[in-house]
Amino acid sequence: MIQPSTQTPPPPNLRAFLGRWQASGGAERSNYALFLAELCDLLGVARPEPVVPDESKNHYVFDRAITATRPDGSKAPNFIDLYKRGHFVLETKQGIERLDQNLAPDVAPQEAPKLKKGHGVRGSKFWDDSMLRAKAQAEAYVRSIPDDNPPFLLVVDVGYSIEIYADFSGLGKTYTPLPR
Repeated sequence: MIQPSTQTPPPPNLRAFLGRWQASGGAERSNYALFLAELCDLLGVARPEPVVPDESKNHYVFDRAITATRPDGSKAPNFIDLYKRGHFVLETKQGIERLDQNLAPDVAPQEAPKLKKGHGVRGSKFWDDSMLRAKAQAEAYVRSIPDDNPPFLLVVDVGYSIEIYADFSGLGKTYTPLPR
């Protein structure tokens, strides 16, 4: 879960941001761009730019188009969730909190509302595996970007966690976790 430092109380806008996004879950495609735009506002950095037809000019954008090479050698179009040339590749996922099975004992299972599951229950093996696959996906994206091996990979579970990996060699081959 995204947690502010316990040493000083978070500013009011941070509290509102955390409260708003901690309630979200299971809907990566619906939530990631708005979450990241609001995170940019909170951090006081520019939001990504609109995508333009000339991909060589899309330096800081959502859904940066790339051509990925599959293991069999074939090519396929793909998209980086958030890209900033020379800085980072960011891949998003969104899990859900563990559901309390005792909240509505009077509701029969067939009557229970169908809930989005996203990329698994946070903290479960399935969720852990999903986050590792997201890191591998981001690493593959780096290999698909001509002439750019950004120093950072970010893997974000929208509203829950941000994992930061770095490779300062400029080779884009060994991204390791940054310490907390």
